[in-house]
Amino acid sequence: MVVVLSWPFVVFWLFAKRTPAEAVVAAILGAYLMLPRNYSIDLPAVPSLTKDSISAIAAMVAGSMMVSAERLRALPLGAVQPGWLPRSRAVQLLLVLLAVATVLTVLTNGDRLIYGGGRVQPGLRPYDVASTLGNTLFTVLPFLLARKYLAHPEGQKTLLIGLAVAGLAYSLLALYEVRMSPQLSRMIYGYFPHDWRQHLRGGGYRPVVFLQHGLWLAIFFCGSFLAALSLWRNSEGKMRGRWMLASLWMFMVLILSKGIGALGIGILLGGVILFLPVRLQVFSAALFAGVLMTYPMVRGAGLAPTEQALALAYSVDPQREASLRFRFDNEDILLERANQRPLFGWGGWGRNRMIDDKGQDISVTDGYWVIAIGSKGWLGYIAEFGLLLIPMIFMGLRWKSLALTSATAGIAMALTANMIDLIPNATLTPVTWILAGALAGRLELGRVAADSAVQPSEPVLRRNAYTRQVRRHPPPVLTHGA
Repeated sequence: MVVVLSWPFVVFWLFAKRTPAEAVVAAILGAYLMLPRNYSIDLPAVPSLTKDSISAIAAMVAGSMMVSAERLRALPLGAVQPGWLPRSRAVQLLLVLLAVATVLTVLTNGDRLIYGGGRVQPGLRPYDVASTLGNTLFTVLPFLLARKYLAHPEGQKTLLIGLAVAGLAYSLLALYEVRMSPQLSRMIYGYFPHDWRQHLRGGGYRPVVFLQHGLWLAIFFCGSFLAALSLWRNSEGKMRGRWMLASLWMFMVLILSKGIGALGIGILLGGVILFLPVRLQVFSAALFAGVLMTYPMVRGAGLAPTEQALALAYSVDPQREASLRFRFDNEDILLERANQRPLFGWGGWGRNRMIDDKGQDISVTDGYWVIAIGSKGWLGYIAEFGLLLIPMIFMGLRWKSLALTSATAGIAMALTANMIDLIPNATLTPVTWILAGALAGRLELGRVAADSAVQPSEPVLRRNAYTRQVRRHPPPVLTHGA
């Protein structure tokens, strides 16, 4: 408890000593990686405060209080976007849709669910609207922070370096657990975050450190590996050699993390970074985003190549095939349940799960996409995954006019890795949201002027409605807006 409640002081110190981009990256990544997962502050009628929400709220307050006009003048032009709400109409629409879907999910699930064996699931009350909306806001706060502070190419490079360096530092703790068993969370915070048996792999151990599960750690290391690889591909001199060593190290750590899915994703997207130029990396991310956005529709229509995936898994390891088949079977069960309330879903408290006539839960929820559809409905799914994926699709369509840098392409690759992993797993984290927010901000920022390090006397915007606000926080000269 002391560690979590002390984190806001760390966040304020970061904003006092570092640039806003560095402070946001350190605040969100540091809290996610180092603070205990099981602690929360539960107050009546308000959402629970966890390490993720506390760090995001602290960063938002610190940024509002400590990023003064004087400090802004010392930053590159456009390093801080004006206002907290996105100017992109597409992002605005998705945020409104997410809020509306959240409210309607609560209001359409007021009925109690009664099963055999005396099992009862309570209905949602209008009283729960405020708490549910608060949880939604806390979830997207890292997105809004990244959109504001990590839109500029320099901020995006900071995010990429932060992701790589955090992975390098965290790998030392992970390697300790590979050798000594996953004990750090128990040793320091007094608990183990998941089922111990799931972290016995290949005659050794799957590391967890302070995260929810070893799969969460593996996909984080995958993103760190891709970040280091992107930095190596686009560096020169001594730094190029250092990032090459960092990439090799992170690839080794990714292998030792024993996450087959994350390793496969890392190899696939690592090849994209190694062999394709920036524009094709961005286009590849957009293509993956389009496939991932429509995957649930294809899966629900029975058109997904599940049998081919099972055959491929069997060729690698029969146990992997059995595990994948189990996941597919449960997805079918959960999709059947979701189709009973397709628009707004079943809400929380496990109402989206399949219960048999004896009151036994016969479903296992793994992939986040099917969890989102079951609990939030298609409306909530489109809003949430739209915020995460649509910026990448738009960038693929407009990469030339935006003059995107290699840092943006690296962030897109790291986000693509995480989004692919959401098909089999529920690894949606603040890191996912901060990557997506940075891309949404870059899309909104448009083409950065060549002299973006100099503040113009009168900023030029396409929309005059923002003039007064922009004079307080001037962005770069825009030739293309989102």
